[in-house]
Amino acid sequence: MPKLDIKKLKPKGISLKGLKLKKKPSKKVIIFGVIFVIIVAFIIVKVIMPKPALPVKHTVLSKGKIINSINVLGEINSKDTTNVYSTLSNPVKEVKVHVGDKVKAGDVLATLDSDSLEKDVKQLEATTVAAEANAKSDLENKKKAYDNASYLYDNNLNTEIRNAEEALKSAKLNLADKKRTHENNKALYDADALTKNDLNKSEIEYSNAQSDYDKAGVAIENVKVRASQDLDTAKSTYEAAETAYNNKSQRITLEKQQSELEKCEVKTPIDGTITVVNAVVGNPGTGTLFEVENLDDMEIKTSIKEVDIANVKVGQRTEIKTDTTGELVIAGEIVSVSPSAKKGGSTPIKADSQSTSSSSDTGFETKIKINDINENMKPGMSARVNVILNEKSDIYTIASDSIVQNENGKSIYVAEKSGEKINEYIIKELPIETGLESDFNVEISGEGITDGIIIIDDPLTSKVGDKIQINEG
Repeated sequence: MPKLDIKKLKPKGISLKGLKLKKKPSKKVIIFGVIFVIIVAFIIVKVIMPKPALPVKHTVLSKGKIINSINVLGEINSKDTTNVYSTLSNPVKEVKVHVGDKVKAGDVLATLDSDSLEKDVKQLEATTVAAEANAKSDLENKKKAYDNASYLYDNNLNTEIRNAEEALKSAKLNLADKKRTHENNKALYDADALTKNDLNKSEIEYSNAQSDYDKAGVAIENVKVRASQDLDTAKSTYEAAETAYNNKSQRITLEKQQSELEKCEVKTPIDGTITVVNAVVGNPGTGTLFEVENLDDMEIKTSIKEVDIANVKVGQRTEIKTDTTGELVIAGEIVSVSPSAKKGGSTPIKADSQSTSSSSDTGFETKIKINDINENMKPGMSARVNVILNEKSDIYTIASDSIVQNENGKSIYVAEKSGEKINEYIIKELPIETGLESDFNVEISGEGITDGIIIIDDPLTSKVGDKIQINEG
């Protein structure tokens, strides 16, 4: 095939012979020409050609929940903490537990040296038992003697009294007899039937009988007084024996030493875990030797600032997090709120977008029960507590920045299909009513508020009627 020479090819019917440029264009003309072309192109692109729809940030509405809460820092503490201590100065003989050991109430944690005390207790115990036995025997004897004396006295069975009464009776009869004889002798003497000597003899016998009777009267009174005194003495002796028997000073001394001996075994009064061990073998046993805490029943102590205290109530639920439990949310509940404020309370913190917080030096002590104790939670740890003030579920919520406020009320910008191009939408305004609010989210309702509507996140960057691009899916 013959080779074509492109340079020799000429367009059919076209001749360049008559075309000649008169003059080469200047550099200035070329520059102005280029600028003109650029301006024309810019006008065509920006004014004549249609604008493309701009993408915007948006949210597809769906139901959720809103929580209004405050966040505070607190400290985890055991509700049941006991310091186990001893008042004895005896040296520590043995320590039976270590930090972390679990113990039951009554378990022996340590023993103190008690050799000398044990000897003293045994000796005093023997002395006390013997003294109490003697006191009991003496009381029984004295009571028996008193009861016997009282019986004889009350029933007039006292031998001395009865003998004195018989002597008085006999003396009285003898006196009457001697008196009668003397009076008869006087009559005989007056009738010259009796000598003077016989009369004198009967008078002496009568006088002696009178004296014997008087002495018998005095004697019986003395016997009765003595019997009464003997009864009083028996009573006093019995009462003294009873007092001695009831005197438990020696028993109390013994029990005190026995108690000290028992205290040489240092025991825990509660179930729990050993968290502190201060006892050292050889050191005096005085002071706090151990700390026992119930790690199965812990609470959080925190402080609620003045501005929030009116909204905090007993029974409100809480959400708890700690560094050791990570993002695990542990349920809790407020169990007490102090009625008075204290200086130097905990400083609330801001933990998420649905919390309100500001620092305060004055706070109300609040205790929070930990419903689900986690093994990684320990007394003394810090805890972040989210106190739920109020919450609602199954509602529509949006960011507060998405709400437009004007003279007509509150509204939102929504995107509706324009029908012209794929993924192209037009902005419209939709009136709303608001409900519960948190720091950043707001509950909304109203006509047209339903699942799936597209809400413009930042209405300040758009206006009603704008066409926007939204990439679905």
